[in-house]
Amino acid sequence: MNLPVVTTGQHPDDESVRLAEQVAGELGTDFVPRRKRSVRKLMKEFGRPVVVAGKERYEYHTDPDVKPLFFHPGLAAIRIKRLQDGGNDALVDVCGLKPGDTFLDCTMGLASDSTVASFVTGPSGQVTACEADPIVTYIVGRGLITYSDSPQDVLDAMRRIEVRNVRAAEFLKSCESDSYDIVYLDPMFEEAIEEAAAFAPLRSAGVHDLPDSELFREAVRVARKRVVLKAHFRSELFGRYGFTRIDRPNTKFHYGFIGK
Repeated sequence: MNLPVVTTGQHPDDESVRLAEQVAGELGTDFVPRRKRSVRKLMKEFGRPVVVAGKERYEYHTDPDVKPLFFHPGLAAIRIKRLQDGGNDALVDVCGLKPGDTFLDCTMGLASDSTVASFVTGPSGQVTACEADPIVTYIVGRGLITYSDSPQDVLDAMRRIEVRNVRAAEFLKSCESDSYDIVYLDPMFEEAIEEAAAFAPLRSAGVHDLPDSELFREAVRVARKRVVLKAHFRSELFGRYGFTRIDRPNTKFHYGFIGK
Protein backbone atom coordinates (compact mmCIF):
# COMPACT_ATOMS: atom_id res chain seq x y z
CA MET A 1 0.00 0.00 0.00
CA ASN A 2 1.18 3.53 -0.82
CA LEU A 3 1.14 4.97 2.70
CA PRO A 4 0.38 8.68 2.97
CA VAL A 5 2.71 11.27 4.40
CA VAL A 6 1.35 13.14 7.41
CA THR A 7 1.56 16.90 7.79
CA THR A 8 -0.02 19.75 9.75
CA GLY A 9 -2.39 22.54 8.81
CA GLN A 10 -1.02 25.64 7.11
CA HIS A 11 -0.18 27.55 10.32
CA PRO A 12 0.98 24.96 12.86
CA ASP A 13 2.07 25.58 16.43
CA ASP A 14 4.18 23.21 18.51
CA GLU A 15 1.12 21.23 19.60
CA SER A 16 0.05 20.78 15.95
CA VAL A 17 3.47 19.42 15.04
CA ARG A 18 3.43 17.06 18.02
CA LEU A 19 -0.02 15.78 17.04
CA ALA A 20 0.96 15.21 13.40
CA GLU A 21 4.12 13.37 14.44
CA GLN A 22 2.03 11.18 16.73
CA VAL A 23 -0.41 10.36 13.91
CA ALA A 24 2.47 9.50 11.58
CA GLY A 25 3.86 7.14 14.22
CA GLU A 26 0.50 5.45 14.74
CA LEU A 27 0.10 4.98 11.00
CA GLY A 28 3.68 3.78 10.58
CA THR A 29 4.52 6.42 8.02
CA ASP A 30 6.45 9.68 7.58
CA PHE A 31 5.80 13.12 9.03
CA VAL A 32 6.71 16.03 6.76
CA PRO A 33 6.66 19.69 7.86
CA ARG A 34 4.06 21.76 6.02
CA ARG A 35 6.29 24.78 5.28
CA LYS A 36 3.35 26.59 3.68
CA ARG A 37 3.15 24.05 0.87
CA SER A 38 -0.30 23.21 -0.52
CA VAL A 39 -1.61 19.66 -0.25
CA ARG A 40 -1.49 19.44 -4.04
CA LYS A 41 2.19 20.37 -4.00
CA LEU A 42 2.96 17.84 -1.25
CA MET A 43 1.19 15.09 -3.19
CA LYS A 44 3.18 15.91 -6.30
CA GLU A 45 6.48 16.23 -4.42
CA PHE A 46 6.21 12.95 -2.50
CA GLY A 47 4.05 10.98 -4.95
CA ARG A 48 1.86 9.81 -2.10
CA PRO A 49 -1.49 10.61 -0.50
CA VAL A 50 -1.48 13.14 2.34
CA VAL A 51 -3.06 13.09 5.79
CA VAL A 52 -3.49 16.54 7.29
CA ALA A 53 -3.66 16.05 11.06
CA GLY A 54 -5.52 19.10 12.30
CA LYS A 55 -6.64 19.76 15.86
CA GLU A 56 -10.30 19.66 14.84
CA ARG A 57 -10.21 16.79 12.35
CA TYR A 58 -7.96 14.58 10.25
CA GLU A 59 -8.22 14.87 6.45
CA TYR A 60 -7.16 12.12 4.04
CA HIS A 61 -6.24 13.49 0.60
CA THR A 62 -5.90 10.83 -2.10
CA ASP A 63 -6.68 12.86 -5.22
CA PRO A 64 -5.90 16.58 -5.63
CA ASP A 65 -9.14 17.03 -7.57
CA VAL A 66 -11.40 15.34 -4.99
CA LYS A 67 -12.36 16.73 -1.60
CA PRO A 68 -10.58 14.98 1.27
CA LEU A 69 -12.09 12.27 3.40
CA PHE A 70 -12.76 13.27 7.00
CA PHE A 71 -15.05 11.88 9.65
CA HIS A 72 -18.54 13.25 10.11
CA PRO A 73 -21.73 11.50 11.23
CA GLY A 74 -23.62 12.23 8.01
CA LEU A 75 -27.33 11.66 8.41
CA ALA A 76 -26.97 9.41 11.46
CA ALA A 77 -28.03 12.11 13.94
CA ILE A 78 -31.10 13.01 11.85
CA ARG A 79 -32.08 9.35 11.50
CA ILE A 80 -31.70 8.77 15.23
CA LYS A 81 -33.79 11.85 16.03
CA ARG A 82 -36.50 10.53 13.73
CA LEU A 83 -36.48 7.20 15.58
CA GLN A 84 -36.67 9.00 18.92
CA ASP A 85 -39.70 10.90 17.64
CA GLY A 86 -41.47 7.65 16.78
CA GLY A 87 -40.58 7.54 13.09
CA ASN A 88 -39.16 4.71 11.02
CA ASP A 89 -35.75 4.00 9.54
CA ALA A 90 -35.51 1.81 6.44
CA LEU A 91 -32.38 -0.03 7.59
CA VAL A 92 -33.72 -0.66 11.09
CA ASP A 93 -37.00 -1.96 9.66
CA VAL A 94 -35.50 -4.37 7.13
CA CYS A 95 -33.02 -5.68 9.71
CA GLY A 96 -35.69 -6.02 12.38
CA LEU A 97 -33.20 -4.49 14.80
CA LYS A 98 -33.99 -4.36 18.49
CA PRO A 99 -32.09 -3.76 21.74
CA GLY A 100 -29.53 -6.46 22.49
CA ASP A 101 -29.02 -7.52 18.86
CA THR A 102 -25.58 -8.10 17.38
CA PHE A 103 -24.94 -6.36 14.05
CA LEU A 104 -22.02 -6.82 11.64
CA ASP A 105 -21.49 -4.01 9.13
CA CYS A 106 -19.32 -5.42 6.36
CA THR A 107 -18.81 -2.05 4.66
CA MET A 108 -18.23 0.59 7.33
CA GLY A 109 -17.54 3.69 5.24
CA LEU A 110 -18.14 6.66 7.55
CA ALA A 111 -20.09 4.41 9.96
CA SER A 112 -23.42 6.22 9.60
CA ASP A 113 -25.38 2.96 9.36
CA SER A 114 -23.35 1.43 12.18
CA THR A 115 -24.13 4.44 14.37
CA VAL A 116 -27.87 4.06 13.80
CA ALA A 117 -27.64 0.32 14.44
CA SER A 118 -25.65 0.95 17.62
CA PHE A 119 -28.27 3.39 18.87
CA VAL A 120 -31.04 0.82 18.36
CA THR A 121 -29.18 -2.21 19.73
CA GLY A 122 -28.05 -0.17 22.74
CA PRO A 123 -25.51 -0.96 25.46
CA SER A 124 -26.71 -4.57 25.62
CA GLY A 125 -26.08 -5.10 21.91
CA GLN A 126 -22.94 -5.22 19.81
CA VAL A 127 -22.04 -3.49 16.54
CA THR A 128 -18.90 -4.48 14.65
CA ALA A 129 -17.84 -2.56 11.53
CA CYS A 130 -15.28 -3.82 9.01
CA GLU A 131 -13.17 -1.54 6.81
CA ALA A 132 -10.43 -2.86 4.54
CA ASP A 133 -8.47 0.37 4.08
CA PRO A 134 -6.20 1.02 7.09
CA ILE A 135 -6.15 4.82 6.71
CA VAL A 136 -9.94 5.04 6.42
CA THR A 137 -10.16 2.73 9.43
CA TYR A 138 -7.87 5.00 11.41
CA ILE A 139 -9.61 8.26 10.51
CA VAL A 140 -13.14 6.96 11.02
CA GLY A 141 -12.17 5.04 14.14
CA ARG A 142 -10.62 8.16 15.66
CA GLY A 143 -13.65 10.19 14.65
CA LEU A 144 -16.04 7.79 16.35
CA ILE A 145 -14.07 8.20 19.57
CA THR A 146 -13.37 11.95 19.50
CA TYR A 147 -16.22 13.60 17.57
CA SER A 148 -18.28 15.77 19.92
CA ASP A 149 -20.69 17.91 17.86
CA SER A 150 -23.79 15.69 18.18
CA PRO A 151 -26.36 14.88 20.87
CA GLN A 152 -25.09 12.60 23.63
CA ASP A 153 -27.24 9.65 22.51
CA VAL A 154 -25.56 9.79 19.10
CA LEU A 155 -22.09 10.09 20.62
CA ASP A 156 -22.76 7.15 22.93
CA ALA A 157 -23.81 5.06 19.94
CA MET A 158 -20.61 6.02 18.08
CA ARG A 159 -18.39 5.11 21.02
CA ARG A 160 -19.88 1.60 21.25
CA ILE A 161 -18.96 0.59 17.68
CA GLU A 162 -16.11 -1.92 17.41
CA VAL A 163 -14.04 -0.99 14.34
CA ARG A 164 -12.03 -3.70 12.61
CA ASN A 165 -9.41 -3.09 9.90
CA VAL A 166 -10.08 -6.21 7.86
CA ARG A 167 -11.70 -7.27 4.61
CA ALA A 168 -15.23 -8.40 5.29
CA ALA A 169 -14.74 -11.81 3.65
CA GLU A 170 -11.74 -12.54 5.87
CA PHE A 171 -13.58 -11.45 9.00
CA LEU A 172 -16.62 -13.56 8.15
CA LYS A 173 -14.42 -16.62 7.70
CA SER A 174 -13.06 -16.08 11.21
CA CYS A 175 -16.56 -15.98 12.75
CA GLU A 176 -18.43 -18.93 14.12
CA SER A 177 -21.72 -19.85 12.50
CA ASP A 178 -24.74 -17.88 13.76
CA SER A 179 -22.47 -15.48 15.66
CA TYR A 180 -24.23 -12.24 14.60
CA ASP A 181 -27.96 -11.59 14.46
CA ILE A 182 -27.64 -9.37 11.38
CA VAL A 183 -24.94 -9.27 8.71
CA TYR A 184 -25.21 -6.11 6.61
CA LEU A 185 -23.72 -5.61 3.14
CA ASP A 186 -23.64 -2.25 1.39
CA PRO A 187 -21.49 -2.37 -1.78
CA MET A 188 -22.10 1.35 -2.23
CA PHE A 189 -19.83 1.75 -5.24
CA GLU A 190 -21.17 -1.10 -7.34
CA GLU A 191 -22.63 1.56 -9.61
CA ALA A 192 -21.65 5.23 -9.71
CA ILE A 193 -24.29 7.86 -9.12
CA GLU A 194 -23.24 11.22 -10.47
CA GLU A 195 -25.27 13.27 -8.03
CA ALA A 196 -23.86 11.43 -5.00
CA ALA A 197 -21.04 13.96 -4.58
CA ALA A 198 -20.87 13.27 -0.84
CA PHE A 199 -19.52 9.78 -1.60
CA ALA A 200 -16.64 11.05 -3.76
CA PRO A 201 -14.04 11.27 -0.97
CA LEU A 202 -14.87 7.76 0.25
CA ARG A 203 -14.91 6.44 -3.31
CA SER A 204 -11.44 7.88 -3.83
CA ALA A 205 -9.99 6.72 -0.52
CA GLY A 206 -11.37 3.30 0.33
CA VAL A 207 -11.03 -0.30 -0.82
CA HIS A 208 -14.05 -1.28 -2.89
CA ASP A 209 -14.12 -5.01 -3.49
CA LEU A 210 -17.26 -6.13 -5.29
CA PRO A 211 -19.04 -8.88 -3.39
CA ASP A 212 -18.72 -12.44 -4.66
CA SER A 213 -20.46 -15.74 -3.99
CA GLU A 214 -18.07 -16.64 -1.16
CA LEU A 215 -18.87 -13.42 0.69
CA PHE A 216 -22.62 -14.07 0.51
CA ARG A 217 -22.21 -17.71 1.47
CA GLU A 218 -20.17 -16.75 4.53
CA ALA A 219 -22.62 -13.99 5.41
CA VAL A 220 -25.51 -16.47 5.42
CA ARG A 221 -23.50 -18.86 7.59
CA VAL A 222 -22.62 -16.17 10.15
CA ALA A 223 -26.05 -14.47 10.33
CA ARG A 224 -28.32 -15.91 12.99
CA LYS A 225 -31.43 -14.02 11.81
CA ARG A 226 -30.84 -12.44 8.41
CA VAL A 227 -28.42 -11.05 5.86
CA VAL A 228 -29.39 -7.58 4.62
CA LEU A 229 -28.21 -6.06 1.34
CA LYS A 230 -28.42 -2.42 0.30
CA ALA A 231 -27.70 -1.92 -3.40
CA HIS A 232 -28.53 0.20 -6.42
CA PHE A 233 -31.99 -0.45 -7.79
CA ARG A 234 -30.42 -1.80 -11.00
CA SER A 235 -28.18 -4.22 -9.10
CA GLU A 236 -28.23 -7.87 -10.14
CA LEU A 237 -27.11 -8.96 -6.67
CA PHE A 238 -30.65 -9.24 -5.32
CA GLY A 239 -31.68 -11.86 -7.84
CA ARG A 240 -28.33 -13.57 -8.15
CA TYR A 241 -28.12 -14.45 -4.45
CA GLY A 242 -31.78 -14.97 -3.64
CA PHE A 243 -32.65 -11.86 -1.66
CA THR A 244 -36.24 -10.93 -0.94
CA ARG A 245 -36.22 -7.43 -2.38
CA ILE A 246 -37.90 -4.43 -0.79
CA ASP A 247 -38.50 -1.80 -3.45
CA ARG A 248 -38.31 1.81 -2.34
CA PRO A 249 -40.16 4.08 -4.80
CA ASN A 250 -38.29 7.19 -5.92
CA THR A 251 -35.01 6.10 -4.36
CA LYS A 252 -31.77 4.98 -6.01
CA PHE A 253 -31.06 2.28 -3.43
CA HIS A 254 -33.19 -0.68 -2.43
CA TYR A 255 -32.89 -3.25 0.35
CA GLY A 256 -33.13 -7.00 0.29
CA PHE A 257 -32.82 -9.73 2.87
CA ILE A 258 -32.19 -13.42 3.27
CA GLY A 259 -33.94 -14.60 6.42
CA LYS A 260 -33.38 -17.67 8.46
